[in-house]
Amino acid sequence: MWSFLLPDARRRRDRALGLAGVLRSALLVQDIARNGAQPGDLLQTCIRSVLALDSKDSLRALGDVDSLRHSLALLCPLLQRGPGNAREAELLRYSMALTTLGKRLLKNASATRRVQEGVEQAQRQIAHFADPMQRSIVAGLAQTYTEAIGILRPRIIVSGESRFLSDPDDAARIRTLLLSGIRAAVLWRQAGGRLPATILERRALCQEAEELLATHPQLTR
Repeated sequence: MWSFLLPDARRRRDRALGLAGVLRSALLVQDIARNGAQPGDLLQTCIRSVLALDSKDSLRALGDVDSLRHSLALLCPLLQRGPGNAREAELLRYSMALTTLGKRLLKNASATRRVQEGVEQAQRQIAHFADPMQRSIVAGLAQTYTEAIGILRPRIIVSGESRFLSDPDDAARIRTLLLSGIRAAVLWRQAGGRLPATILERRALCQEAEELLATHPQLTR
């Protein structure tokens, strides 16, 4: 499940991408929980990242640099100076919990099997509906998160407006995005990511993020 080997030369870049993927999910969860925002194309990209079981390239697995642009830009400030306000502190809390859950998922055979089953079911549904944003697909991935990740610790407590958190569709989107964050955390860990080492290599990770942004100019909409 979500497993592939990376050449040594790409490992640091892939660690930066993995962290950006975790942070992207945290940003989208925060937007929905606080504002009821609809992530649109970014949600679709995150769903496709969950479904990318056998991708041989981490950037393809996560989507593209344009979908990671906001999180890549935020990665350096968070690594270099830490959170500057309550919103960033919340993002860091979500992100650290996702990286921990990614580690614990890899060590839990039953949870890993449940994720595999949920992803394969979603793949079959997409083959039928051809739309990853289909309500039943999002609901199914959300259920996969609840059943596979809900047994692990720490539990992620999402803060926000009760009207959004209690809305079934918004709640399903949030859980699906958390699953995509764990997918990115698994990628980061497979590339050698560890929390203590991240602090030590934060300058190099910042450089990787800046190079990715410079090498992939923003797409014209």
